[in-house]
Amino acid sequence: MQISNCNAIYIYTTGELVMSDLNIISQFATAMLKAATLDDLLWAISKNIGETLGFDDCVIYLNDNNSLIQKAAFGIKNPTKRNLYNEIKIPVGKGIVGYVAQSQASEIVADTTVDHRYIWDEFSGKSELAVPIIYEDITIGVIDSESSLKNAYSHNDMEVLQIIANIAAPRIASAQYCSELKQTQSQLEETNDKLFNSLEQLKENQEVLVQNEKMVSIGLLAAGVAHEINNPLAFSISNVSYFKECIKDITNMHQVIFEHENISPKIKQQLQSINYMQSLEEITEVVGETANGLLRIKNIVSDLCGFARNEEKEVSNFDVNKGIKIVTNILKGEINNNCHLELDFGQIPDLYGNETKIHQVFMNIILNAVQASRNNGLISVKTYLDENFACIDITDNGLGIANENLQNIFTPFFTTKPVGQGTGLGLYICYKIITEEHGGQIKVFSNHHKTTFRIMLPLHSADQLNLHNLT
Repeated sequence: MQISNCNAIYIYTTGELVMSDLNIISQFATAMLKAATLDDLLWAISKNIGETLGFDDCVIYLNDNNSLIQKAAFGIKNPTKRNLYNEIKIPVGKGIVGYVAQSQASEIVADTTVDHRYIWDEFSGKSELAVPIIYEDITIGVIDSESSLKNAYSHNDMEVLQIIANIAAPRIASAQYCSELKQTQSQLEETNDKLFNSLEQLKENQEVLVQNEKMVSIGLLAAGVAHEINNPLAFSISNVSYFKECIKDITNMHQVIFEHENISPKIKQQLQSINYMQSLEEITEVVGETANGLLRIKNIVSDLCGFARNEEKEVSNFDVNKGIKIVTNILKGEINNNCHLELDFGQIPDLYGNETKIHQVFMNIILNAVQASRNNGLISVKTYLDENFACIDITDNGLGIANENLQNIFTPFFTTKPVGQGTGLGLYICYKIITEEHGGQIKVFSNHHKTTFRIMLPLHSADQLNLHNLT
């Protein structure tokens, strides 16, 4: 009979385990069942081996691509709770632990000082016991124990420890599988998130491309319509101008006839009739209004041709104040039907960039201001210099933008308009044009009384501007 240092009695006569050994093994099995994760399992095994079998030291290695890595320990390798001191890796086939993993046979080394395979770790053990953890004929790990005494381990210790390793093997393999499964699931979720974000980005880019294509199509259509209008508009203006001259001739002739000395009193009375004189005045007034209207149409068509020309990649010097006049002239009918417009232009040097896209920004923001303004509201556009920026403030006295919406105002697809009335891309496109393509800034300030969009364009010269962003 042999008495171990853990007060458990082993009787080893015919190679069969007695009830005390079975109780120890039962305790291990129970402890393993309570472990929720692979980490919990390994630390529970090492702790139970060390305390129940009375070992000075116990380390559990797991096989990772033919390297045995320390994962849990009891004794000197575990100075604090679940903290491995100086974790090491041992290649399969190297050292006593590596040899046991390779041979898949348990081994007791009674005196490590005479065994060239011994690898020094935290202290010089005088004897060592190592058993393989085998699952489906593959070594998935090793349980290793060292003692400061020679001949510290018996064959009974080895047999009990091997049984524990055999019981632990499927549990460890299952925990490893679950751990790998969770890791794979986490990676899949991460990949899924990336794919979702990529899909959203793709949708966003697609919407922007669609919007740009619409703008190009509208530009082509507008330019074509404007071209078709130009010819009849030109001869209409010419005819009205000729009609104005005819009215002058008729009025002059009327005066000559009226003042002629041989004119009869009756005819003179008719020439002085209120209806006749009123008709001449009304015709003159109508012709003048018609001429002004046609000239306004001519200016609008000219501005529309300039605004809608298909030159998306063209960069050049442009006049900010002139651009605002062009845009407000195109939107004059929309503005006059809803609100009053005030323009306050400062002295701004010519800027360098894509004039067409800058006009698009002005039009989007001014249209938003018109839609936000109450009836008979006020829209003001002010230009000025601020250090190295040309600033354009577009202000309306509408109801303002709620604080919770301000941070999302330039986010793609964000809109406060009813369904079907806004895509949420207008301000996003404005933001990209100003910040990414022209190196500027666009800000918004709002309260319950007014909203101001501030466009800040840098005073770039041609050689300073990043033309790559504009082409």
